Amino acid sequence: MSIDRVDWHYNTADEFYRARNHISDDIDLTDEQYDEVCLFAADHIGLFIEWIVKNGFQGEESDDEGVDLVRSGEISGARYLLDYCDGKFWDSDICDEIKPFVAEYYESDDDNRPYQYMKDYAKAVGDDNIYEIISGKKEYDALKPLIDRAYNAVGKREK
Repeated sequence: MSIDRVDWHYNTADEFYRARNHISDDIDLTDEQYDEVCLFAADHIGLFIEWIVKNGFQGEESDDEGVDLVRSGEISGARYLLDYCDGKFWDSDICDEIKPFVAEYYESDDDNRPYQYMKDYAKAVGDDNIYEIISGKKEYDALKPLIDRAYNAVGKREK
């Protein structure tokens, strides 16, 4: 089952990218521009995947080479998502142990829940427009304690 996908966010990221860079809709993006838009669309997914990998919660089917590159900091979670997961974040990308946590925290948009990933992501990256961010270590370091807090509150309750 798909949890999130870059293509679900690409059009919105493309609109913001074109507006910011004054590129009309009738002009094709270069390969480099297309890749940058994909990174904008993947960023929020990638930071969560980075947390999963760095905590050893990846699924058995995850690409070992890519996981090692994320863990060592050589590539971001967004780059891993694009290069090793075809831009798709599946439930098979996570271990069974945290699937209930991911369902409640990452996938939830219920405003009555105290922990929601997208709220924490926006708080950590300091921007309301999630489609204009390509995160690095600083953003991951700001987001990690928020995910940890939610995992300790929600994830451990699920066991």
